[in-house]
Amino acid sequence: MFLWQPKKIRLIIYLILAFFLVYFLYLVRGLLFSFVLAAVITYVLNPPVSALERKGTPRIWSIIFVYSALFFIATGIIIYGVPRIVEQLNRLAETIPLYAVQVHDIIESLHASYIYLGIPDWMKQIIDERIYWLEESLLQIVRRTVDGLINTAGYIFKILLAPILAFYILKDLDLIKEKIVTTLPEEWREGLVDLFKELDQVLGSFIRGYLLVAAVVGALTTVAMALLGMEFALMVGIFAGLTELIPYFGPVIGAVPAVALALLESKWMVVKVALAFLIIHQLEGYIISPKILGAKVGLHPLVIILSLLAGGQFYGLTGMLLAVPVAAMVRVVGRFICLKEQPVK
Repeated sequence: MFLWQPKKIRLIIYLILAFFLVYFLYLVRGLLFSFVLAAVITYVLNPPVSALERKGTPRIWSIIFVYSALFFIATGIIIYGVPRIVEQLNRLAETIPLYAVQVHDIIESLHASYIYLGIPDWMKQIIDERIYWLEESLLQIVRRTVDGLINTAGYIFKILLAPILAFYILKDLDLIKEKIVTTLPEEWREGLVDLFKELDQVLGSFIRGYLLVAAVVGALTTVAMALLGMEFALMVGIFAGLTELIPYFGPVIGAVPAVALALLESKWMVVKVALAFLIIHQLEGYIISPKILGAKVGLHPLVIILSLLAGGQFYGLTGMLLAVPVAAMVRVVGRFICLKEQPVK
């Protein structure tokens, strides 16, 4: 008789549904990238769509209008940017062996310079090992960047699927929210709705704010590198924009390829590139981020740094990109659970 109580039956049903949901996500794990990208697109486009809807435009037409504007912008970027990215990728692939020769020449000059300083053999060995490690690290960064950009071609279908999924999510967003709320147990409904609202606010703040900051920093970096006459300015700007999504460490990681390429050109170019990144970072820290981000994700700097280190340890650059929003969501859920467990006075 105990198992047939209504609450127990409902709990069993929820557990079964949760199991099938997890199993379904496992089956479609190959499309997980499309769903995540669709969620990002939804977060980015929902504010302008809702703004048009509040002005009296039907939601479906608001979505079509925003999609049309986005299509023209994306088309312009593709027509202008893709040929240049492909061209720079080809040039970079051809230039990597030449860069390796230049790095070797720099190492030889360093060897020649410290031989005359009377440095002990054990210290020379350590210096040689560190220089060799630096050479390999720089070349690995370049190769991984090229491989990553080339491998994105395999994601074309998944990338094209994401806007389609986002369109239907945007169209029925209120209905989806209503359906989710109605499936929640009535005694948990109010608390979970508040939890979902806070999670939505944290994710929205991160996705919209940081993507806009990253786009601005990437554009500024591209323009600065082009004005300095740097090779592969567009790719350097794209990489700097992507790494800008990583708090604290992002600007440093984004500057490494640019400084490495500048080092192979001249010492004066290294100074100019480093100065350009310093100016852009100061603009981002004191003007761009405060104006755009507004509400932060609400994490202590130490928690952010530990999250970034853990994410980088487990999943590399992808883990560092996802570390902050995941940590912010864990914080929100943890605070919700702690508040729920407090006794009512």
